[in-house]
Amino acid sequence: MSKGKIIVQLHNFSSINICTDFIQTASAIGAKEIVFSQASGRGASTGIPMGQKEAINRKVNFFVFQDITDTIELLKPDEVYLFIRKPFSKEDFSSEKITESYKQGKTILLVFGGSKPGLSKKDLELGTPVYFEGLNELSLIGELTLSLYLIRKEIEKSD
Repeated sequence: MSKGKIIVQLHNFSSINICTDFIQTASAIGAKEIVFSQASGRGASTGIPMGQKEAINRKVNFFVFQDITDTIELLKPDEVYLFIRKPFSKEDFSSEKITESYKQGKTILLVFGGSKPGLSKKDLELGTPVYFEGLNELSLIGELTLSLYLIRKEIEKSD
């Protein structure tokens, strides 16, 4: 059985701290490929270099692209999941579904919006918008942590 790949992406952000927090959290739970896109302000000028340093220290592949479409074009994920609040998504996050795709050798991209509301309507058309049932006010780092942890546990359970 071939193993797939999970890529996490931070999109549309301006905070410096979110850059290192995102990389620290994602890599601690096992992410090996992290993408930043649509950075602005201090997130772009200071946060990205800090994120790059953090990624190197943690031995994580780190990419910076202009937009989600660049990630899709260059890294070619088979499935794209975009985390957004419930009014903008009708599908509950399913670690089981993602794990099944992972076990089939697919590349999965998980996209998290860094600023409220996070992702635009145009962004949401690039994949499957998902949310956490009952946790509509979860922070970005909370969504990242919970999603990667649930996927990791599901993968470990199936091995």
